[in-house]
Amino acid sequence: MRMRFARGLSIAIAMGLVFSGSMALAASSSPAVNVNWKAGKPSPFAGTRFDGAVVDGKVYFLGFRAGDDSTDGSVWVYDIKAKTYSDTGVDMPQPLSNYSVAVLTDSNGVGLYTFGGRDPAGDIIKTVQVYYPGTNTAKLINSDPWPGMTPAGCVSLPAMGVAVVDNKAYVLGGASFSSSVPPCVDDNSKQTWIFNPTASKGNRWKAGPGLKVARGYITTAVDGSRIYAIGGDVNDAGTLIPQATVESWKVGAAKWNDTNYADLPQACDETQAFAFSKGPLAGTITLAGCGQWPNALPDVLQYDIAGDSWSTVGALAEARRNHAGANIGSNKSPKLMVLGGYDATGATVLQSSEIGTPGAMFTGGTRGSHAQRPAAGKASTF
Repeated sequence: MRMRFARGLSIAIAMGLVFSGSMALAASSSPAVNVNWKAGKPSPFAGTRFDGAVVDGKVYFLGFRAGDDSTDGSVWVYDIKAKTYSDTGVDMPQPLSNYSVAVLTDSNGVGLYTFGGRDPAGDIIKTVQVYYPGTNTAKLINSDPWPGMTPAGCVSLPAMGVAVVDNKAYVLGGASFSSSVPPCVDDNSKQTWIFNPTASKGNRWKAGPGLKVARGYITTAVDGSRIYAIGGDVNDAGTLIPQATVESWKVGAAKWNDTNYADLPQACDETQAFAFSKGPLAGTITLAGCGQWPNALPDVLQYDIAGDSWSTVGALAEARRNHAGANIGSNKSPKLMVLGGYDATGATVLQSSEIGTPGAMFTGGTRGSHAQRPAAGKASTF
């Protein structure tokens, strides 16, 4: 929970300087790497509260919440080379929103797994599902439903709080809502659950150590065997309160740690993060956009892992939250794709996509601040 920012930020604040959110801050131990964004191919659908995953040169999206607040269970695919979208013709057995995709290998091959989520009626569900790109099939994993619960005994909604290490999925935190169907209470979970796709039926889940801060809508990133739980929301009487908390856990350790890792310079929820161990973004985690329910900021933040500091390294062309994200490039040549999501006000569901690529390192000055919060729009549903 230690607050540590890039060198010069406190000076800039003290002087009251206001700069564009696209300018970069100088990191405390090494230069920040700017990420430049340009328009990508828009999708045929307006989708939010969903995710994408890359398999064999294609990005798969396992359904989404649409602009009219309905839930679409159709599986879409984006061909990275051809830059085309197509409907696979397959629907997820249980249409859902509010999910993250875990790419895991089981006895059937590479599968794209989802854990819990919300169904078309708005109910928070326990469903575990998997889509297999190799056979274009999807099925329910009825033997091992999502076990996450809040302290009040409600099924928790982990949303994007999913990470993968060594072919196991780690599902973090979650929230419950009095507005859900059926209603429960507004509550927050600290639980960490570990899913092993190769374990025997009925034995695929086991509990991990609890988070330090109970919350949902956590953004995850993985560096080797270390998982970062970034930001998220605390559900306070039905209002989502964005968090700046950053916690870290090395798989196998006894507990999470939130005292030795710098918190975000601003609270962020419902976004996408990309970690790199090689290439021009090596040793960094890039947070693509900053949700602040029900609004969103375009700020792109970057964590210097070795230096334990955050910098602002760019801005999305369009502020968004609850968007899908995937690296459609490589470590050597990263291309960070974000698609859809709610716009800055939370009133419109987007079809646009953007591609982020690393730019020149920023090595001088004390530039940078954060974009202003947009005017409040209609509060989108959870």
